Amino acid sequence: MIGQPLASTTEPAPALPWAPLGGALSTFLITDIEGSTRLWETYGEAMGVALALHDHILRGAVEAGRGVVIKTTGDGLLAVFEDPMAAVSAAIAAQRLLRDGEWGVTGPLAVRMAIHAGAAETRDGDYFGPALNRSARILAIGHGGQILLSAAASVLAGERLPASIELRDLGSHRLRDLDRPEQVFQLLVPDLRRDFPPLRSLSTRRSNLPVQLTSFVGRDRELAEVEALIGRHRLVTLIGTGGTGKTRLMLEAAGHLGSTFPDGTWLAELAPVGDPSQIASEIARALGAQEVPGQPAIATVTAFLAEKDLLLLVDNAEHLVDGVARVAGVLLAAAPRLRILTTSREALAVAGEAVLQIPSLSCPAIAAPHHAGVPNVPMDFAAAAATDAVRLFTERANAVVPEFTLNSANVAAVAEICTRLDGIPLAIELAAARVAAMSPADIAKRLGDRFRLLAGGRRTAVPRQQTLHALVDWSWDLLTEDDRRLLRRLSIFAGGWTVEAAASIVGDGPVELDYLELVDNLTRLVDRSLIIVERGATTRYRMFETIRQYAREKLIAEGEVATLADRHFATFSALVVASYSELRGPAMVDWLDRLDADLENLGNALEWGLEAAPWQAVEMASAFLAYWSVRVAPAEIEAQVVAAIAIARTRVVGKPDADPAEQATAARLLGQAAWLWGASGRAPQGLIWAADAVDLGRASGDPKALLLAIGGMAISMVFGGGGPAVRGWFEEAIALAEQTETWWVLAMSSGFTASTISAIDPEAADVMMAHAEAAAVRSGSPYAVGGVSMAHGRMLGASGRTDEAVERFAIAIARSAEVGDQRFVLSARSDLAHALRRGGRLAEAEALYRETIAGWVHFGNRGAVANQLEHVAFVAIDTDQPERAARLLGAAAAMREAAAAEMPFDERPELDRFVERLRALLPGPALDAAWAAGRAMTMTEAVAEAVGS
Repeated sequence: MIGQPLASTTEPAPALPWAPLGGALSTFLITDIEGSTRLWETYGEAMGVALALHDHILRGAVEAGRGVVIKTTGDGLLAVFEDPMAAVSAAIAAQRLLRDGEWGVTGPLAVRMAIHAGAAETRDGDYFGPALNRSARILAIGHGGQILLSAAASVLAGERLPASIELRDLGSHRLRDLDRPEQVFQLLVPDLRRDFPPLRSLSTRRSNLPVQLTSFVGRDRELAEVEALIGRHRLVTLIGTGGTGKTRLMLEAAGHLGSTFPDGTWLAELAPVGDPSQIASEIARALGAQEVPGQPAIATVTAFLAEKDLLLLVDNAEHLVDGVARVAGVLLAAAPRLRILTTSREALAVAGEAVLQIPSLSCPAIAAPHHAGVPNVPMDFAAAAATDAVRLFTERANAVVPEFTLNSANVAAVAEICTRLDGIPLAIELAAARVAAMSPADIAKRLGDRFRLLAGGRRTAVPRQQTLHALVDWSWDLLTEDDRRLLRRLSIFAGGWTVEAAASIVGDGPVELDYLELVDNLTRLVDRSLIIVERGATTRYRMFETIRQYAREKLIAEGEVATLADRHFATFSALVVASYSELRGPAMVDWLDRLDADLENLGNALEWGLEAAPWQAVEMASAFLAYWSVRVAPAEIEAQVVAAIAIARTRVVGKPDADPAEQATAARLLGQAAWLWGASGRAPQGLIWAADAVDLGRASGDPKALLLAIGGMAISMVFGGGGPAVRGWFEEAIALAEQTETWWVLAMSSGFTASTISAIDPEAADVMMAHAEAAAVRSGSPYAVGGVSMAHGRMLGASGRTDEAVERFAIAIARSAEVGDQRFVLSARSDLAHALRRGGRLAEAEALYRETIAGWVHFGNRGAVANQLEHVAFVAIDTDQPERAARLLGAAAAMREAAAAEMPFDERPELDRFVERLRALLPGPALDAAWAAGRAMTMTEAVAEAVGS
């Protein structure tokens, strides 16, 4: 069934008629019969005949398109194709044959189909990896008879579809177990069914709360108390010993309360943060609030939250209590509708704070040891089974050993385990995991020995942290020396790891560990609940943070940190370097997913490298910027990039005898940083770096390095208010991109130049845009396709071809969503609003501005907010609201000055035209007064003026 891995019921796949390499781009067709279970139960024997015909039809259609059936299930198949159009043709042919078949009493089988293109790994004739998981999740939301395409498949096949066949954009959908949403398209074929119910995808939520993979047991009273306290107090702190389930309770309460907060529920995890000065930065990252260079992070967060009605969750504050208290006090004072829910081991001691002590889970009453002549009192089975601690133990033990049940023979031992573990959920879960190898009675006996050793027989005399540490000590003592070595070495990872990454890092020498042997070793640790397996798009492992810290202490004690950290840096630096070219081509989305999963490891690796291997860290940082061009970099990553830039400049800037290869590396780093800083409203710094980058690029003799340097200069000049000279930089970039066949740069530079010069040289702009679109297709990059589509939409909108512009912006938005770049989506939607306004569709434009301006406020890009205010002012002028327009333009001007965000030179003529019209509508003194009133507005007031609230 869909939602589970496809189980092969066939012989190994035959040799393909083409030869894909592991990780190469392939197209997958996956199918499933809707309602097959009901059909089998109703028609039995007839269904067997129907399924044989079904298999014959599907296999024939696949093989006719030179595809290969890789796996089959009882009611579906997975096939792989080299040519995306062949997969589409096979799906259409199969649906027609299924429709026209002679089915007998079962009637035609309703088969849903999904087509996705992506990079998959191969091993022993089998395929695996994120692309297949995404294919299955797309299929799961479809209906019988429907053919769905992913965004990647639609790009690769869309241009080649016959005129009679269309793609219907069904929008962006969240898919189960996958973080990144998918833009889904339906194939419309004239002689096949076209209309289906809505897709069965998950609803979008305004939250970053993690999906919980285990049930929430008990805590009904505490859950109700948390919800009530949040309703009455703006700061609530859940306190209790480690392992009592504070975080789990907080997340469950937040899930219940989420719909009551219009701006959502957002989780900031402080466990990885060791420096109190980074608290505000971590909160900013959790909220998606982009930090402003030179401005304290706390100022960014307070500005972001000022007018929002949201619930902020701050988890694991105990090691940063004073710092969290200060930050919470500032935020609550600045944001009157903010609510904060924290977990800690002690109260924050902030005025107005409500504190809820989280007790241990309820445990059964254990009878005192009997005396001679006094019979044992039988355990009250029903009463024991009803306690939260026993319920938790039973559920977790059943997950390990499905046949485990609580019964009269083991209930006393289970009750003893729960009680002796103080009802601490984490401790109970660790104990329950041992059911795979020990009986409850044996577990209870062992726990008794351990507690007497560590607590002198009086558990209540020992701090609860010591109780939790005793549990970890006990778990550690149960391990073999090989398992202890593996566990402590795995603590080098942050945020989890894959088997492949662990194999290259945690062994004894340069030779990688055997894959299957390592899986067996990891499974032993999973079975002991010391690490957690996460079966998502890719199987990953992680530790509870308490376990990781404990293992880290052991790693330090063994003197292995430097060796393991060097290997960790080498592994993840190599991953980033390998990703660079992939992030510019058709495999971009799959590589983004891969880097997203290891983001904490990548940050830690770069930080270590800056100290231990500075020049290798420069090379890593340079490659890493390809990833951060489509993601919001947190302050600590930007600080690492700045540190790498300092190393690079010290080594090669102003050094005529510098190694040309090192000059090229530095040019790439500085050029990409200039591009990123310039595009995000920090053009003055970008121009400084770009100047060095261009000099280094020319000196190095490396045309690709020079290309990135020139691109950084051009973008920084555009957003720094540079004039027509920008065109020369873009034209040089275009020439270099053609020379080096760097198609994505050629596409982006040509598209940007075409949209910039279209007003003054429309014929040249048309030619250049055609080159841009061809280069984007040649690159295979969804980002390049989206970028060029957005540039073309701008050009068409500026010339009044509104309907054509709308089509181009739809492509840009779809491609942006595909790569998960929400800022790119927002840019495309903002430019779409501009095109609608210029086309006279003022009501549609103004409605869209209300959404996009809120988005730019969310990301903290004051230059973009100013841009939106200006265009809303243009609508106000067109609708005879001159005073409102003057206030908005005054506010925008002040905002640009404060943020040093110059207006791009090609946008200024339109502003000048509207200001002239405004002067004709509003007498001088009135215009000056309204303009001054706008300049005096706060950003919140100006946004309220723009959206009409």
